[in-house]
Formats: sequence, C-alpha cells, structure tokens
Amino acid sequence: MTSEIKEIDINQIVEIATPFDDFEHESLLDEIQGNILKSHGRNHAVYLFLKFKGDIEIGKQWIGCFTHRYVTSALEQAEQGKLYRQNKDVSGKIFANFFLTRAGYMHLGYTYQNLPNEDAFRQGMKDPNMQNELGDDSGQWEDGFKNNEIHALVLLAADKIVGPRTQEAKLEEQKDQNKLRQQPALLKNKVAAIKKELDAIASIVHEQIGYVLRDQNSGEEIEHFGFRDGVSQPLFLKRDVNKEREHSDFSKWDPRAPLSLVLFKDPLGTKHESYGSFLVFRKLEQNVKAWNKDVVDNLAQKLKGSGDPNPALAGAYTMGRFQDGTPVVKTSSGKDPKDNNFNYQDDPQGFKCPFHAHTRKVNPRGDTSVVVSIPLEEEKMHRIARRAINYGTLPSEEPENNAGLLFMSFQASLIKQFNFMQKAWAKQKNFIKQDVGTDVVIGVEKKGDNNIAVTETYNWPTNWGAQEQTEADFTHWVTMKGGEFFFTPCMSFLKSLAPEPSRNIEFRGVPKQEIKAAQGVIAELQNYKHRNWAIGLNGDTIEPDGFLTFFNQRKLPFKFYLQNQVRLGKSSAYDDNIKILNQYIADVIHQESDACEYKIAELEEYKDRKWGIGLNGDTTEPDGFVYFFGERELPFKFFVQNERVSLGDYSAYDDDINTLNNYISSFKQ
Repeated sequence: MTSEIKEIDINQIVEIATPFDDFEHESLLDEIQGNILKSHGRNHAVYLFLKFKGDIEIGKQWIGCFTHRYVTSALEQAEQGKLYRQNKDVSGKIFANFFLTRAGYMHLGYTYQNLPNEDAFRQGMKDPNMQNELGDDSGQWEDGFKNNEIHALVLLAADKIVGPRTQEAKLEEQKDQNKLRQQPALLKNKVAAIKKELDAIASIVHEQIGYVLRDQNSGEEIEHFGFRDGVSQPLFLKRDVNKEREHSDFSKWDPRAPLSLVLFKDPLGTKHESYGSFLVFRKLEQNVKAWNKDVVDNLAQKLKGSGDPNPALAGAYTMGRFQDGTPVVKTSSGKDPKDNNFNYQDDPQGFKCPFHAHTRKVNPRGDTSVVVSIPLEEEKMHRIARRAINYGTLPSEEPENNAGLLFMSFQASLIKQFNFMQKAWAKQKNFIKQDVGTDVVIGVEKKGDNNIAVTETYNWPTNWGAQEQTEADFTHWVTMKGGEFFFTPCMSFLKSLAPEPSRNIEFRGVPKQEIKAAQGVIAELQNYKHRNWAIGLNGDTIEPDGFLTFFNQRKLPFKFYLQNQVRLGKSSAYDDNIKILNQYIADVIHQESDACEYKIAELEEYKDRKWGIGLNGDTTEPDGFVYFFGERELPFKFFVQNERVSLGDYSAYDDDINTLNNYISSFKQ
C-alpha cells in the first residue's frame, strides 16, 4: 500500500502533532476526512442512508458541492478543536462526513478497478457469505437496511451551541438526559435543507438520530447498559497521547497506533496523501430492561455465595470493566476509571476477568502471544477505531427495544480488523481457550428460534481472583438491526466532483455592499466588452486599472485583454472575468447565508433557555450577537434580565431572527 507514495509512510507515522503546535503532515490531514483519527466530539448526529436516483452527473455534482460546503477534513476538525478548547467561537459549519458503498461507487459509474481493493467491502454486509461469517441474519433487520440497496451515508453532527457557551449547554445535557432528545436547532435546520437538496438525486431509505449519553457525575460517555464507552481507543494524535501519559507510563499497555491501522490508499484520489478508511456501521439494539434483570436477579444472585449479591461485580464480569470504566482484572470494585495501563499476564486463567468478558474478547492485550504465540504487535493491528453513539429511548426508562448503539468503526482492512475480531474472537467459543464461550455482549447478535434471545452457559469466578468457578447462564441482549460496509473517500476525490466549488472567502466591507460592488464591476465589464476596450492596465501605462485592482484585493484570478503596444489575452477575457465575479457573488451569498443560519439557530437555542442577548453575561459589554448585527448594519433588539440590567422583552428573539431571515432573503432579490 505505501509503496505507491514516497512522501509519507503511514506505517511509520505515530503521534501526529496538533495544529498551532509543532505541526506535521498538514497536507495529509487536509486530505483525509475528520472523525477517522479522532471522534468528531459533538453530542448530536443524524445519519442519512441514501440510494441514488436520476442523472448520475447531477448526483456527482451534488456530492462535490456538499463536500466543499460541509464535509470536514481532519485538519479542519483539529483547528476547530483548538478554538473550542480556547473557548473561542467556532464557525457555524456543522461537522459532516460522506461515505460510499461498493454499490454506490458503481451506480456513479466507477468500475471494480476503481474501487478500494478489499473483498469484504465489495461483497457488502448483506451478502449471504458475509452474513454467515459475521453471524448476522438480515431477515431480522429493519426494512430500511433489509429491503434497500444502500449507496451512500451522510453523517451530520452538531452541538446545541457552537460558540462560547457550548460547554454550558453540554453540561445541561449531562445533568438532564431528557435534553439529549431535543435536536440542536442548527442540526435540525441544516438536515431539513439538505433533505430538500437530496430530493433530486437520492431517496433517503433510512434515517437515524443519535446522541451521546454521559454519566451525570463524571461527564464520561456511556452506553445504554450504563458502562463507560469509548475506553481504550488507539491513539494517533500527540495531544491525546500526552493526555494519556498523565496517568500511564505505557509499561503494560501502549495505546498508540500507526496511521496504517486506519488509513487505506484511495484509488480515486489525486494526491500522494490521498487516503481514506473503511467504515463499519451496525445498528445494535439493546434490551436494557432484560440486561439489568439478568445481571441483578440472575448472575449476581448465583455468584453471591454466602454473602450479599454484588451486581456491580457481576456486570463487570460481563463487560470486563465496571460501569465507571475500571478494569475488573485490576480490582473487585470500581475505583480507578482512568487506568488503562494493564494487560492480562497476571490473570492467565481468567479468575479475575473471564475470557468471555467483552473487552477481553475484542482486545486481548497480549493473550494471543501467551496462548497461541501471536506477537503482541501483530495482535494490536487487529484493533479498530470505534466511533459509536446512542439512539432511541433513554436507558432510565429501561427500554426493551428501539434503543441502543449506532456502532461505527474505522479500519484499514475489514478482513483483518473488524471481520477478524467478530469471526475469530467475539463469536468464537474457543477463543482464547477451549469452550470459554462467545463474547457475552456481542457474541450472538441475532435472535434464535421463535424470535427469542439466545442464552449461553458460562463459567464465572465464584470469588474474584479465586480458582473456584460457578456455572451460570446469561442471555445475549444485543440484536443487530442492520448495517453496511462503507469507504470514506479522500477530500480531493470528493471535491473533484464539483469543478467550481464555493470558496471560504473573506470579503471586504459589509457583505451586501460587497455584492453591489461586484455587480457594478460586472456591468462595467459588459460595457467595456461592448466597446472592445482593454482591461487590466490603465491606458498605455503598465499601471493596474480598476478591474485588476478589484480582483487583486479579493485574491481572484483575472484575465487580461490588451490590444495596444502590449498585446495580451483574448476577447473571451470579458466573459471569463464576469463568470469569476458571478461565482464570487454566489460565494459571498453562500458564506453569508451559512453565517446567518448559524446565528438564527443560536438565537433559537438562547430563546429556549431564556438566556440574555445583547450583553456579555452580567457585564455591560456587547456580546457576539451585537457585533454580528452591527457588522452588517442591521437593527438589533436586546433582551437582558439580570440583577443589574433589565432591557427589552421576550419578543426580541423572534424579532432578531426575522431580521436575519429578511436579510438572507434580500440577497435573492
């Protein structure tokens, strides 16, 4: 794979420095999509599963335009993360990914030779042989996955407030999980607009809404069974590695990974750094009520011996960690959730952490080198970068269906990583030793006869760390409801589908005045064209004329047409420059519309919370809303109600929103 390039070797790249520090590999991060090397970090996400229709070229054009406007590169993600950590206002772009299936590539006119060369990807998750390999049953899937050929997946993610008060809004959702069921205004509005665009080129065969559950006290991500999620990820960025070093010397477990763990050369990319990643998506339904009952009323009771039942320890035996994240191999009680510096060398018989525990099954941390003589470094290359998010009814309501995990993982190879992990480890009863059973959590992800969950018999430690074992049944309460294999294309390929992208521009002055100025230059160019006058230089001098100056100030390409002592260019230059200015106007409108839509969404969030607008906190300093309206010479209404100031009334939110909507509409007149 890496023999195709000379500039970089992704097998050797470990610990990429983050932007604004000792930055490395900027061109690589600008070429790969975000979310691969590090989770996007937003609390809310929407997944749109597409089946293309209609004109192929129009579809390609839409993908390219969508990419230029929304898809977030790893470089942009890192830059936004830096601004967020500094508590600065991050621009109103939502986070977006775009993924394609094998069928999607082929619908767009690409042949097998153009596709990423991976057999599992080309088969797809619904292929009967793949179903058998992964232990799936598509007959039990939801209709959107079962009855449709999926071509693409659009992921859109956002927080409630993208700006200085983002963390405050996230803390609200942590303390009151019911707020997680309310989509951010920005995300809701953008999804509605994108759906309208998609009507012409695709059918949305399945839509999924996801949210990030967090522990109310620690703020750590958790899943529906209550366990801390996303623990022990492979780390690629220096900042993440340094953070991990704060409580680990990596002596027993080194979480770092080379980029070759997740990156695969994109055959349709246009650059040496053109890499993508294979994506696994699986919708996993969790029966929370039955799981809780099985742990508390069944397993904990059978393992109590002569003492009291210990549901926390019983649950830890199933997952391999306590709910707070503490590894059960280290202790019989949860107390050290940040401890990731461990392996299983001191528990070779599974007396502390059973071999069938989920985390030991899917990340054996050297068990393979002890039992079957597979080197640790080879074992570690089976890891995946997990990017899961919750869906459905909150766990506090103990749902029996329609709730669980939207599992996603990135990897360089489906066959060697996710599929291997599922087939050879999680669903294999004889891994890591004979007859230890399948993974308690994901070992069987389909219902058995009569649509009843499958129950399996396991041996559990009677007492933590002691040799005595107790036989007890446990049921598989996770059901696979649908999924697919995707590829995450590189940015250059996606952008190439729309040859005239909108640019991220910095216009001069008030946007509306800038548009009028550009329209005036267009009219003047048309007049010069009618008279066949030269453009680019002032008369017979070599001084730039007004046209060239206008273009240079905005860093726009300009074409000369001179027919005097200096002969330069063609008469087509008039129309070429007019075309550039028309695109410039469209860019200004697009960028200004995005900025206003973000502010509208932010005003809606402030209205929902009755937060003051116009002044910064309890000070008399103007806030970001005042500056935003002022820069555009728009009237602004205040609503401030605190101990020091009482100004305006509740109608100010809607009045300001209407002002911005009218401002956006004025561009289209």
